[in-house]
Amino acid sequence: MPPNKKRRVCVEEEFPTDCPPLPANKRRKLENQQPHRTPSSFWDNLSRQWLTTRALREFDRRTVPSIAPEPPNRTRKKDIDLAQLKRFARQGGPGLNDLRNYPESESATFLDRSMATTRSATRKQTQNPKKNPRRNPRKIPGKNPKKPAQNRGKSAQTGKKPTASAKTKTKKSGAYDPAFEQHLIDNGVYPNRYNKIKPLNLEEIKARLTRRRASLSPTRFTSEAFEEFTQENDIALTEADVMVRTITGAAKFRSHKNLCFRNLKNLTDGSIPKAKPDWYDGSHPDDCDPQIRKVLGRYISPSKEATAACVPNFFIEVKGPDGNSRVCHRQALYDGALGARGMAKLRAFVDPGTAYDSNAYVLTSTYECYSGMLKLYTHHYTRSTNPDREYDFHMTEIRAYPMASTLEDFQRGASALRHARDLARESREELITAANSRVPDADFSEWASPTPSVESLSSDENAPWETESVVVDEFAVD
Repeated sequence: MPPNKKRRVCVEEEFPTDCPPLPANKRRKLENQQPHRTPSSFWDNLSRQWLTTRALREFDRRTVPSIAPEPPNRTRKKDIDLAQLKRFARQGGPGLNDLRNYPESESATFLDRSMATTRSATRKQTQNPKKNPRRNPRKIPGKNPKKPAQNRGKSAQTGKKPTASAKTKTKKSGAYDPAFEQHLIDNGVYPNRYNKIKPLNLEEIKARLTRRRASLSPTRFTSEAFEEFTQENDIALTEADVMVRTITGAAKFRSHKNLCFRNLKNLTDGSIPKAKPDWYDGSHPDDCDPQIRKVLGRYISPSKEATAACVPNFFIEVKGPDGNSRVCHRQALYDGALGARGMAKLRAFVDPGTAYDSNAYVLTSTYECYSGMLKLYTHHYTRSTNPDREYDFHMTEIRAYPMASTLEDFQRGASALRHARDLARESREELITAANSRVPDADFSEWASPTPSVESLSSDENAPWETESVVVDEFAVD
């Protein structure tokens, strides 16, 4: 049985009640391995039903009854032929190959192949007695050279077996279907061009992103570097290989890759999975006052790890050669709304009167490897017209850049992305500084909540995700 199937069986196994409780770390590991299951309330609350695979599966679950087979009548012993039953048992009994998920016996498969090979070789030797070594045992020197194998594979020629790393893994994104986007819309998270609401500082952001950068001047970023980027983009196999450092720039940021936002409060009703952006920028936890992280940790601290960057307001979602652009857009919509909610809570803590200024302080980016298209978006919040929720979130596209088209297009797109990261950091640091200055005069009883503090959690500086996620590019000055 493959390791992944064996692990899945262990996760779903029910432990007896008389066993001692598992340690906290083992229990957390088992919980993280369980896949997210969409509850029935997710489908009941949708304003519009989409014909998706998950919707059909839910429809079958509700409509198709599970009919148990009627057990055979075993009371009529007189109808059983014992002699025939014993003969049937001596021949091996009923075959189990037609049962679902029944593992095929490796020994039987190997024996069948060996017997088939032996029969085939015997048949050929019988038809050609000259090639039969038993009937023609004499060997003439120089007349019987050993023929090289013509149909051997590449692994047989090199003597190496293919490794697991050579196989391309595709991330499953079934949860980010049209029903997922409809659920976000029903809860006040609106995608690009859904309405005409745009941030007031949109033109200011566009002007900032069009500035030139010294690191992308012709003397520092040549045509040879652009050709190297296009080659890396064309041979990328997975999402992890797509976003090369040539695009993201040289500046040092507190960044992490593929970190699940388990500590953030649910954006909707908890029926959708936790966000897991491919890339996000934030600030060091020590930059934010401990009291602020204690009362607003469920909005600004994505992870329970004490070293994870907080107050995320810049995100990147990428897709490999076989990725879906709509899925990438929905993931960016989800990430940006979470970041905008955290900025809204911080601004309300600083000054509730100026919290709703209709400006965008969160930026996201999507990149598709197949088309080489880079898109930048803003995310801002407004006061919701629905009395059941506090905010509405709006996504607005800034511009799209064909990164793999020409050197000039790459320079414009890379400059815009790097300026977007700088702009997000400036907004984040300015807001954190204003929040820290208000701590001595703040009344934390208004913000008191039973959320856990990030300070009391693990602070292992050598966590494996930390060493692989902090991004430092090759240029020191940008």
